Amino acid sequence: MKLSSAVLGAGAVKRLEGIGAESVVTIGKDRLTRQQLARVGCFNFVAAKNLSHLLVDLGVKDLRDLYERIAPADLVLPHLGVISLAVLGAAFEVVGVGGGNPLESWVRAHSEKLRTFDSLKHAQHREQQAAAAEKKSGQRRRARRQRQAHEIRVERFETRRAQAADSR
Repeated sequence: MKLSSAVLGAGAVKRLEGIGAESVVTIGKDRLTRQQLARVGCFNFVAAKNLSHLLVDLGVKDLRDLYERIAPADLVLPHLGVISLAVLGAAFEVVGVGGGNPLESWVRAHSEKLRTFDSLKHAQHREQQAAAAEKKSGQRRRARRQRQAHEIRVERFETRRAQAADSR
């Protein structure tokens, strides 16, 4: 791309040229640039940055370590969706991990049955909803028991007060 410093300004041109060289995906020691991802047809750079930030906590050494050690089910994280997973597949391609179809071979290597990532996310969401419903049910039962106990205490108090008033 021809960038004109006369039109854009020298600072903007320098910044734009630097963006092309900076790494967009950083997973362990592997750092991939926009150009490397673009060579395999990946242009989702926002998802690439998001993927990098989300994988920091997994403590992977590099993309090969992620491919071998981390299962797709472990990546069912908030803010990590199918687009980020597609970027991960592109990163596997760039590094040369996983053969001709690295994303599928990665999923097959970690599970006996091939499922879509979206179905994994929905399964986790259903489990979270079930846990939330159970918690809410417990809260309702506790509130009902507390209400009943309070009513019993109030009734006892009023009975004792009435008895004390009668004995005077």
